[in-house]
Amino acid sequence: MLRLNQLEIVGFGPFAERQLIQFPPGDGVVVIYGENMRGKTTLLNAIRYAFFGKVLGRGRRERHIHVLSNRERAAQGKFGFSVTLWFDFNGEVYELYRGHTPLVERPQSDGDYRPEILLKRGRDVLNQQDRERALAQIFPWEISRFFLFDGELLQEYEELIINESETGRQISKEIERILGVPILKAGRRHLRHLAEEAERQAATEASRHAETAGLGSALQQAITMREAQRAELERQQAELEDLLRQKTELDEKLSSNSRAADLMARRQAASNRAMAAGTAQLELRSEVKRLMADGWRTAMLGVIKRKREEMTSVLGEAVDVTVLDLRRRAVASGECAVCEQRLDDATRERLRARFAEPAFAPSAEALANLRAFNGFTEIDISGELRQLVRRIDAERVEEEHQLEEAAELLSQLADSDQASIRSTQASYAEVLKQIGIVEHGIERQRAALAEQEKAVETINRKLRNSSSSTDLSGIEAKAKQLRDSEAVFDLAIDEYKQELRDRVQASASELFLAMTTEQTDYAGLTINSAYGLEIQHVDGTPEDARSAGAEHVVALALMGALQQNAPLRGPIVMDSPFGRLDDGHTSNVLRGLHRMADQVVLLVYEAEVGRERARELLAGRLIAEYELRKINSRKTEIVEVTR
Repeated sequence: MLRLNQLEIVGFGPFAERQLIQFPPGDGVVVIYGENMRGKTTLLNAIRYAFFGKVLGRGRRERHIHVLSNRERAAQGKFGFSVTLWFDFNGEVYELYRGHTPLVERPQSDGDYRPEILLKRGRDVLNQQDRERALAQIFPWEISRFFLFDGELLQEYEELIINESETGRQISKEIERILGVPILKAGRRHLRHLAEEAERQAATEASRHAETAGLGSALQQAITMREAQRAELERQQAELEDLLRQKTELDEKLSSNSRAADLMARRQAASNRAMAAGTAQLELRSEVKRLMADGWRTAMLGVIKRKREEMTSVLGEAVDVTVLDLRRRAVASGECAVCEQRLDDATRERLRARFAEPAFAPSAEALANLRAFNGFTEIDISGELRQLVRRIDAERVEEEHQLEEAAELLSQLADSDQASIRSTQASYAEVLKQIGIVEHGIERQRAALAEQEKAVETINRKLRNSSSSTDLSGIEAKAKQLRDSEAVFDLAIDEYKQELRDRVQASASELFLAMTTEQTDYAGLTINSAYGLEIQHVDGTPEDARSAGAEHVVALALMGALQQNAPLRGPIVMDSPFGRLDDGHTSNVLRGLHRMADQVVLLVYEAEVGRERARELLAGRLIAEYELRKINSRKTEIVEVTR
């Protein structure tokens, strides 16, 4: 187990003068408070630099050594820096010194520095070969992300649930390494090499006997072809590794130009939206034109209505006059022409006084006009037209807005090397294409190699059945035993990996449920073949829409689970671990830190946690507190906090 004891920094980043952090013995949490730009990430990088000679910036891009010198010292003509780390590993005490000393008075690049490294085990200073072997055993670079944790790199862990993600595949390899799987795979390869050597011996021995000479020659040819196919497979795998490295480099280059690339993408999107708005206006105007084929009818509706009302009124009056005329005739004749009843004299006189107006009859023209107006087909498209006009206006405003945004983004891109960005993007697309081609070739080559393996086994079986030579039989039996052992070992590795996944899943679920604020909604985590973790609801369904905070908690649970189940255990140094978490999750994570690792170092700004809150939640597990105190913009001191 790896445990940090003491860290000394001189001239590294904002730490101009010698600064020292003591990590108390015993299990617990060390909290180091610092505001932004005070050096929290530099402390994480100081530990990384001590072990590996590398310093990572945002996006895991390796930073230049020259920029690591303290700026205040550099302004005074003092360059260079050093980091010394004291630690225990498997019961032995180590002192690791690493620094860079300037070779010229005013260095300008990394080549102007001489790297220096010293590793002591107890009182013994290790030579270069022993030092490199020891450091590779103590803390392999490939698994460092699980011990030196930058909360801003959580997207890498999120990709674990995407099996086809290259980042996910890379991290799953690192997880298997931390769990000790590569050692088992090395054992399997050794068995395979021994079996293949026995097969070559059998082919040579068979060629010496007349009854098996043909089979021996065929076996030698089959083995030679198998070796050629395996060499081709290894070549393709090496090509794939190289392409994946290129992809990683291009990823980092694109990430470093992420703002410019984002501006370009946003400008293109704005231009596309403006074009779409213009197209929409043309389509809407075509719809207006189609509707206007009957537009005259809508325009005539008011006139027709008025004329119809006028003719109806005229005819109504004519009807009234006709009725009056009938009544006058009844008065004159003394008999109603409608009901044929006789009128008495008194009634006739009363009616004669009321209906003295002259009679009026409707004209034939008025009746014809009314029939024409009533036959008019009414079509009212005014509502549709108003809606279309509003949509046209909205699309016109959207087009103008998007054109203005595109112009503004273009002005912001004035200082960017757009050609370089486009070239990188094109190279990235080409590399992805080549990766797909090579992966397909590897798949076919593996299939061909599997067929050749069957051919070798067929010849071996024939040899075992036809040979009378005791020596050949012994060699064949040895080769078969080794092959069978390899197959058994292969099955054992698969079973062990599944057992590891089950253990990691159980540990991660326990940690996740302790840290999440939704314990009643979630049943825990499930693990996939790439060690990606999915949140499971109590009803057994996976959580499809994981929030940034949920991803954060899942990543922390994974780190803790690996610590609990890995042969190699050590401290977890966490920079900005609570950036995505609300107060409830932050409190739960603080309470559960002791479950993640025996030794935890938190690098936080005070508002992120709060000293009193941290003391209350960590209680007796808080073993030390430090503060990064600003002296000036280029200088920070590390001060131990006393309670």
